[in-house]
Amino acid sequence: MAKLNFDTNAAPGTSRTMKETPAKFRESKGRPNISQSDGIRPAFPLMPYGHLPVGFADVSTNDNVVIPKGRIVSAITQNSADLGDGNTYYNVGKGIMGLMVPCNAGANRTYNSPVDGVQKTIVGNLPIGIVEHDVYQDVNGDNLNYDMRNKNWGVLTQQLIKIPAVDTYAFDDFYAKVGLFVANVAGGAETKEEDVPGSVDSETVSFTAAAGATAGTNLPATGFLAGSFTLVSITVDGFIQDATTIAASSMANTGIISIVGAEGCSDAAGTTEAICTDANGVNGTWAALTGNSVNRTVSATFTYDFDNEGTTAPAAAVTAGGYFSCEKKFSFLTYNSEAGEGDSGMGVQSDFYGNYKADADYASGAAETKSAQTIGTLMGVDYRFGKDLLDTVQSKWEDDAAYATAGTRTKGIPQFLYDFAYDALDGAVLQDSTTWAAKWPNEDPASVIKNAVDAGVFGEAWIQVNV
Repeated sequence: MAKLNFDTNAAPGTSRTMKETPAKFRESKGRPNISQSDGIRPAFPLMPYGHLPVGFADVSTNDNVVIPKGRIVSAITQNSADLGDGNTYYNVGKGIMGLMVPCNAGANRTYNSPVDGVQKTIVGNLPIGIVEHDVYQDVNGDNLNYDMRNKNWGVLTQQLIKIPAVDTYAFDDFYAKVGLFVANVAGGAETKEEDVPGSVDSETVSFTAAAGATAGTNLPATGFLAGSFTLVSITVDGFIQDATTIAASSMANTGIISIVGAEGCSDAAGTTEAICTDANGVNGTWAALTGNSVNRTVSATFTYDFDNEGTTAPAAAVTAGGYFSCEKKFSFLTYNSEAGEGDSGMGVQSDFYGNYKADADYASGAAETKSAQTIGTLMGVDYRFGKDLLDTVQSKWEDDAAYATAGTRTKGIPQFLYDFAYDALDGAVLQDSTTWAAKWPNEDPASVIKNAVDAGVFGEAWIQVNV
């Protein structure tokens, strides 16, 4: 077969040569595109810090989870003061950019390592994103032929996520006792401490002032804190101490009743304290208690102002309660509706454990500004269930409500929210030294959880992450 000759019919002078790219448009082969990935899931390979405390064990693989999905995280990098978990830089391959650790809102977090039992400190850090999946413990070198370093994790920086949420104000109201989800802290618009909102209007407490004593003190019932109430009366031997004097004293809001050198009201001239009046309007003064042989009963009535604004996500280590029970397994939002938190548009940031809370500006009532700790915006909290006819799905009955599956057995509450609510209430019950049956007699725990969700204690927080 003859070869085609493309020059046979070519007219003289019609051939063309390829023109080189002008020098001003050339690009060096050593200057590639700097983009590595989109900004939603950055191609930033991380391994978990080898000494992180264990959260829970995966029931399928028996591997320990050290960072639950949804947690806000930071990273130990080459510029960090702590250079990792081994004798060399990170003790991981050079393809790993850093060691993943939970965010801590800038507060140093100290704990004992489960690997060597030595105390470790995660220094105050800033968020770089959240984790989509449970992160397992780095067990390299602990087991023959079992190396998880072939797997690394990335972070999510922009996404709409849905996680459990708890309203601490509603939690205290529902449980009718304080400090069982997170500890009580000072703060709030009234600069007081929290109390159970609306559980009682007033309470009368009595104690006996011993004969011959020079002083006696008493606080209101357990669970009601100083500064959360107003003391309206003190009655001794039928005489009521002057209300004006009570209001002017520290007794009005500390709840500490001091009986100094007095046994009670009488018509005889006393040595100390204020004028008081009996039921018939007879004035008298407090007679001297010192040297007297008669014990006297003192009654005080406390009227509560129900301030609960001191309840917030933890800024330090938690050792008990509902938060402690949930932290190891769930990532969640803690907010306080009485303090105005939980509305759409609220900025969110990390708490001490990398969970979600109102950011500093929002919590203080200042104008919202995005800070280095802000990781996104709360779109809203939903606690209206059931949805999508889930409450009609015939799920298997489990006598132990801790293992209930979503459907009729959970009263239509979604599985993840139900499990979170169960652990939160279970931790409160445990700290309260009681049981579900004693706290809520003749009520199935699933019904208790449904009632709590309906009361706005638990819900699903929709958060737009934008680190």
